[in-house]
Amino acid sequence: MTTKFLDNSNFPEDLQTLSNSDLETLAVEIRERLIDVCDHCGGHLASNLGVVELTLVLHILFESPNDKFFWDTSHQTYVHKMLTGRLDKMYTIRQDNGLSGFANIFESDHDAFGAGHASTSISAALGAVHARDLQKQDHKVVAVFGDSALSGGMAFEALNNVEGLDKNFICVLNDNDMSISRPVGSMAQYITHIRTTKLYDKAKSRVEKIINRVPKYAGPLKRRVEKIVDHLIDIIVDTKAGVIFEEFGFKYLGPIDGHNIPLLMAALKYAKTYNGPIMIHIITQKGKGLKVAEADPIKYHGVSPTPSPSKIKSTSDNPKVKTFSQTLGDKMTSICNKNKKVVVITPAMKEGSGLSKFSDAHPDRFFDVGIAEEHAVTYAAGLARNGIKPLLAIYSTFLQRGYDQVIHDVCIQNLPVVFALDRAGIAGQDGPTHQGVFDYAFLLSIPNMTILAPKDPEELERMLDWSFEQNSPISIRYPKSHSSDQNGDVATEIGAIKSECLTDNRTDKKEDIHLLYIGVGTMAWPCYDAALVQQSQGKSVVAINLRFIKPLDTKFLAPYIEKAQKIIVVEEGAGIGGVYHNILREFNHLDKALNQWKQIALPDQFIEHGQVSTLKLKYGLTASNIITQTESWSKISTSI
Repeated sequence: MTTKFLDNSNFPEDLQTLSNSDLETLAVEIRERLIDVCDHCGGHLASNLGVVELTLVLHILFESPNDKFFWDTSHQTYVHKMLTGRLDKMYTIRQDNGLSGFANIFESDHDAFGAGHASTSISAALGAVHARDLQKQDHKVVAVFGDSALSGGMAFEALNNVEGLDKNFICVLNDNDMSISRPVGSMAQYITHIRTTKLYDKAKSRVEKIINRVPKYAGPLKRRVEKIVDHLIDIIVDTKAGVIFEEFGFKYLGPIDGHNIPLLMAALKYAKTYNGPIMIHIITQKGKGLKVAEADPIKYHGVSPTPSPSKIKSTSDNPKVKTFSQTLGDKMTSICNKNKKVVVITPAMKEGSGLSKFSDAHPDRFFDVGIAEEHAVTYAAGLARNGIKPLLAIYSTFLQRGYDQVIHDVCIQNLPVVFALDRAGIAGQDGPTHQGVFDYAFLLSIPNMTILAPKDPEELERMLDWSFEQNSPISIRYPKSHSSDQNGDVATEIGAIKSECLTDNRTDKKEDIHLLYIGVGTMAWPCYDAALVQQSQGKSVVAINLRFIKPLDTKFLAPYIEKAQKIIVVEEGAGIGGVYHNILREFNHLDKALNQWKQIALPDQFIEHGQVSTLKLKYGLTASNIITQTESWSKISTSI
């Protein structure tokens, strides 16, 4: 792919030398590169296509890294990365040992603040503004956030804290869903042009000089002048989108065309000189430059790399393969067909949680509350308290944001809310902000909470049926994978969701068990595979699928643990405070020395981005890894 500017310039410095026409050419080149990168690596495509012009203008007018950009969620920072010395590494994005798919302070000084979850940018940027002012520095701070970020309460908490600020603070509202204001028109752009001219400020300045002659009233009246002038303009032209921001203490400009480089330049140049908080509201098109993404920005929000012919063939050979997410959507549709009191809630994760078909089948019982995890949990509690059976479909990493509500609103009152925790364990290429590795630890300590982990999608279906028969809080956690990742030769019955033995049942035999594997969730499968190999070597090895994390199925587990010389608990989660410790606590009355127990889990560190299979291999969560670790520990010599 030959480019005129993208591959032949030193960015961001060379941006200053380009004309508007050159910048438009560069924008086309960047979009072509984005499409190609995402075709090879996957990633957040539509959002990045929508912020090309904005990112160019930011890097023209501001001096990163001295001036600081705070990107909300930061999945839209691919262009920013291209312009800050990482262009040659773009084809490593989200890959093993490659660039992060989000802003990352450890990756570049140009990334002022890391992110991955939404609605954090204004808070972090406001902190940077106050830090700047306390240290008497004069750099600029810019927060860039989308309209969807405003569905999160944290964004409004930050806005509420801006009132009274009299130093420069620039916020850019990237509205790519037309959800806040009417479409951009020539009159709206004209009013924005008026507001960014010196004549506009001079008029207000003269009025302020008159007010200053009465010192006692100067301060309060000054703050009213700008609002009065702005409201007079609002009477002439209805630009009510900015009223809420003005009430929070911002000067508001917009809405303006976020793909119009000269207009963006004018607005942001003005914003640089403004003494106080200023909100620039731009309208962009998500997926711009790629027709299919423009037509369906939700589908192209995040894309997978184009599969190789071999991958296409393997998928087509097994058309019945279903992910846990797809299983959830299908099963909930079936449950709701039978039970009119069941509803489903999700915080802006309809597609990712496999609920698109469900929302079509039961629109009156599907509630997407937006990026508002705290509200989602308490909303579910309110439904449950009043006779409804809610399921909250949420990624494991996002439930962290509603933790107090899980305790305060659901569990203390012992309300029947079912939490379906998707992307539990190693989630892969989105990195440490999205790895779902802490849910065992933060849920196990909560009274009244039942925790389940299915080994496969079929087991998830049975657990969902069982959960809606209960009258207390239940969490079911499962990974981003499908049943083809597991061994399909073992057929088991769920019964009352008891733990199960995957290998030969040895509880009635007199000989001891040399090795007992307790696999948690999908980790039951590598435990099973390891056990088969070691059994073939003449060893007495048993693999158990735990199913129940809390409460433990102690009646089932006790005979196995009593007979086992060595017990290994394998869990795809943080080792500290995990399932292993819960089992130890429950069975500490048995005459077992601590050196008879071993935990295989994730270390006390944040798990980087990469392929799930690579990360599992790295952290010892495959059958071969498990055998290697037990060999050195239990002196069993086997191989796989």
